Parts: sequence; structure tokens; C-alpha cells
Amino acid sequence: MLKRIPKSDISIRPFKAYKEWDKTSAGVTLLEAVDGNYTSNDANTITTGLLSGSVYNKYSVFGQLRAQFYNGKEDDPFYRLGSKTNVYNTTNPERFLSGSAKVISIPQSCVGDGIKKGSVLLDDAGIKYVDDKYSNLLLSGSTQRIGNVFYNHGLIVITSGSNSKLTGSWDVQYKSTETIYEHEYLLICEQDEFNVSTNPTAVITIGGESEQYTDGDNRIQKIYTTQPVKYIRKKVITETGEIIDRRFGSSVNSAISGGFEHWELSSSVDSTGSFLAPFITTIGLYDDDCDLLAVAKLPQPIKSENDLTVNFIVRFDT
Repeated sequence: MLKRIPKSDISIRPFKAYKEWDKTSAGVTLLEAVDGNYTSNDANTITTGLLSGSVYNKYSVFGQLRAQFYNGKEDDPFYRLGSKTNVYNTTNPERFLSGSAKVISIPQSCVGDGIKKGSVLLDDAGIKYVDDKYSNLLLSGSTQRIGNVFYNHGLIVITSGSNSKLTGSWDVQYKSTETIYEHEYLLICEQDEFNVSTNPTAVITIGGESEQYTDGDNRIQKIYTTQPVKYIRKKVITETGEIIDRRFGSSVNSAISGGFEHWELSSSVDSTGSFLAPFITTIGLYDDDCDLLAVAKLPQPIKSENDLTVNFIVRFDT
């Protein structure tokens, strides 16, 4: 039995989750950038990175930094990349690229949606640097800028005095960001829904045409060519006065017979509550193509009554 869930009963809420990371100089790529002609192939510009087989051109790295982050459009909110304060300062600009720089490139798998603002702590042989949540990398405890952090790209760029920094072992701590979506579905079982047993012995099949065939496992199968009509077992009186009794007996008192129309009588006698009404144990969520997407298991079976509306709330994260 299926029922479409109204959009008003569906809620999807995003929230941020963070993971702490502690990377050492041995586990993160450190790139050098130098201003110059990137077509040069001399030994001083072609450099092997810390990762095995990583080869790059210092001039090329510098050109990429300048084109993306230090292109003179840092104060234009429509063109700049990365965060920035709303202060325009020509004497002490937030984005300044000298003739050389060093870039700590953190793998995207360790960044997620981006580095959490204000979480960066770079320890360079006891000298510590932190970010100010606006993409500026500062000497800890001061306002001295030594570079920038581009959170969404996983880049920490040192642009001031880079030749004397990160020359030995160093350590960087930060938090990565991941957006998680909490899905909540309100499922309403009305009084006339999901309260009839799916047990085939609870219904009478009348009419219909079928054919038999033998499958690949040599088993005889039956398929309906014309669908039959199914009725809940009960006692009926036809227009001619004929009484058709297709009720079944109570599981507690065999002297009592009843059909679906005797719900209240049976429930007062049959304490097991098994009279036709099913117990809901599992809820499945399907897409518009009837493909099963999620399954929710109830901690205990819930009886679907014919005189009560039963509500379920299904929650899960993606």
C-alpha cells in the first residue's frame, strides 16, 4: 500500500558539521611561487614537490595566484575570490603579493565544503600564525599580516617574507566543513488507510482469468490475464435476500465469527488485537518511479486502528 506524501509534510534542513585536522609538513604539499617568465625551464624554477612525482614550475604557480586571488579586483565583491573585510586600505592592503610566495595546498578530501573560518593555526617552528575569519593570516597575537587563507580552495598562502618561512618542519591545524541535510517526513495514516490486513486469507478473490506456465526452475506459475475483484471477508445479503457468509472465526473464541464490519466486537473479545488490523513494523520511502530509497524500522509494532489517525515521523541525515 502506497501513499503520496504532501510537500507540506516534508522538511529538509541543512546544518554544518566540522572535523578537526592536524597536518604536518610531511603530509601536505608545499609549493613555492616566484615572479618571472613561467616558460623558463632552468633548474631553479622546475621544482619537485613533497608528494611523490609532483613536479611544478614556480613561475607558473605565481602566475596562477596573481590571476585568481591577487588580480587587483580584491575589493570588488562581484569578481574577487575568497573572503575579505569591507575595509579598503591602500597602505596596508589585505591582499598583497610580493615577488615570491609559499602555498600550503590541502587536499580537497580533507577540506570538504571549505576550511572553517577562524580555525587555522599554523605552527612554524614555534612561531604561530592564525586566520582572522576574513581570509587574512596573521602573526598570533598581533595584526601583522603575512598571507591569506582561501577557505573554499583549501589554500594557505604566505606572501610576506616567504623565503624565511616554512623552511623546516611545520604543523597546521584547522577544521573542515561538511554540509549535512536532515530530512524529516511526516507520515499520516488516516482512519481508513493502512488498516486492512495484507494477508491473502483475509480477502476473497472473485472473478478474473488466469493462465499457468512453467518457469525456468520448472515451477508452475499463475498469472492473471484479467484482474479479479478482491473483497474483505464479511457477511453480506444480496438483493435477492441470499446470505453470503465469508466471515472467519475469532482467534480466541472459535464460537465467534466475524468480518471486517465486526471490528469493535472482535477487539473486545480478542485481546491479541490481530483481528484483520495489521501492525506496522516497517516504513519505506519511494521516489516517483516507485524505487525504494530508504527503509525505517519501528522500535515496536504499531497497530493501525480503524478509528484512530496514526502519525509517524521519519528522520535521517544525508
